[in-house]
Amino acid sequence: MAEVPEVEIIARDLRQAVVGRRITDVEVLLPEAVRFPSPPEFIASLRGRCITGARRRAKFILLSLDDGQTLALHFMLWGTLSLRPVGSESPPESLVVMTLDGEEALWLTDTLGYARVAVARTAELTSRLKLEELGPEVLDDDFTSDHLARRLSRRRSPLKTVLLNQRVVAGLGNRDADESLWKAGLDPRRLAASLSRDEVMRLHRAMRVVLEEGLSLRGTQRDLFGVKGQAKHRRNVFERTGAPCPSCGTPITHARVGGRNTHWCVRCQPESGAPSGPTQGVLL
Repeated sequence: MAEVPEVEIIARDLRQAVVGRRITDVEVLLPEAVRFPSPPEFIASLRGRCITGARRRAKFILLSLDDGQTLALHFMLWGTLSLRPVGSESPPESLVVMTLDGEEALWLTDTLGYARVAVARTAELTSRLKLEELGPEVLDDDFTSDHLARRLSRRRSPLKTVLLNQRVVAGLGNRDADESLWKAGLDPRRLAASLSRDEVMRLHRAMRVVLEEGLSLRGTQRDLFGVKGQAKHRRNVFERTGAPCPSCGTPITHARVGGRNTHWCVRCQPESGAPSGPTQGVLL
């Protein structure tokens, strides 16, 4: 699943292996994969352009081009990007192929076909993708527990729903939200505004630990060079319904919260807010 660790790893790989190289050709294999402009315009906009920078914003990869445009890629659930020799066999899930100088090509693939690309002048792309409306990045140095507390204080929705609101926190996905709440010992159904100061601090710390752990293990998917990351997709609670909690042994509970599949331990993450079981997984 492509969440912040997986996307950030690809962005870092792109800075290492692709920045400074020129796009010599583009092939759109699934027209629906291009959000804007039209596929023929998309191809024309990229041909001959040099990639000058690569960064991540939330779950977008943003490639700066030498003419003032930005190429945006979003993997959605299971998309990914790989760097392969020109002439490699095209996987059936291929959506877009961008040939580079040096006889290599970038392949955007997605088994579900949901991944998307777009290119435009940077200001236009930022506006059309609403990037300026995104919340702060969890891993930014200036994203403190005080900052998180302010963003949660007036939210009357369940905590899980608020954490997935990209205007509150940018890029936190379903898996990493569940894992963060488990590490913090917080019930995902609690109202965001109900958290105490200590609970906000626990949550802030847990979110950073979960993302940093994912990055250190290079995510759960294959990186730009085809090497599989070592992080587990099903970690402590995510998609482990009925399995024993790693901390206390209680079977993991599953329910829909705000329309999203959610997993938690009722003992380590009680509605009362005070963990009643072992606290190995709780960042106190």
